[in-house]
Amino acid sequence: MSIMRNLFNILNFKRKQGLMNENEYYGYLINSNDNNLYGFDKRFSNQEDYLYKLYGKCDEYNKKVRMIVISDTHNCLKEEEFRQFIECHNIYDICILLGDHNSNDISILLKYIDKNKIYGLLGNHDYDYLLDYGIPNLNGRVIDVNGTTLLGIEGSFKYKPSNFPSFSQKESILFFDDKPKVDILLSHDNRFDSSMERNPAHQGLFGITYYLFKNKVPYHIHGHIHNSYKKDMINGTKEISVYMFEYLEL
Repeated sequence: MSIMRNLFNILNFKRKQGLMNENEYYGYLINSNDNNLYGFDKRFSNQEDYLYKLYGKCDEYNKKVRMIVISDTHNCLKEEEFRQFIECHNIYDICILLGDHNSNDISILLKYIDKNKIYGLLGNHDYDYLLDYGIPNLNGRVIDVNGTTLLGIEGSFKYKPSNFPSFSQKESILFFDDKPKVDILLSHDNRFDSSMERNPAHQGLFGITYYLFKNKVPYHIHGHIHNSYKKDMINGTKEISVYMFEYLEL
């Protein structure tokens, strides 16, 4: 057995016993290998209770930001419906595109959204329309809106060997290594979902989960799963899933 594999087994035992410190836990995560690139990775299942023990509750959010969030329109954005939505929500600080949009969708929304307020992320079905339309890409970038800090991560779990914005689980963890803590994390993909063993394309990214707990992030807003909901994680982070378009006042 290699020294690295032996170390991984020791750390895995300590994790199960609830004995690892923060540095050891990080070592446990990144010293695992990437043999299972495209399938469900059980090694990252059911980690949130342990993360909560390590990092505790999320930070309080006492600022204010008004957002229009658009996700997964997939060439199905209906112009009249969107126009009426903007008429009802025409005062906003920022508009975020979370990915999986068609050029026709972009053309419609640019008729009604102030382009100076738009930032975007690419999804797992996208070419780089952000570059084509001159929309700032938020991937790996931190911005400040009225004192609220936001960070973005594009793409999804690498569920097949195709050329689209994607990460293995380890790559998603490493992506956040040099990223500061923020008030809101914006992503196309969701956090890791331990129930998705039969649906690896929607298992989410463990790097997102780890970042949210470690940095005590108050809000996480994502798309990808075509299901709108709002719920609290066990550490208090408010998770908001957006499908099509939504107005959020945080």
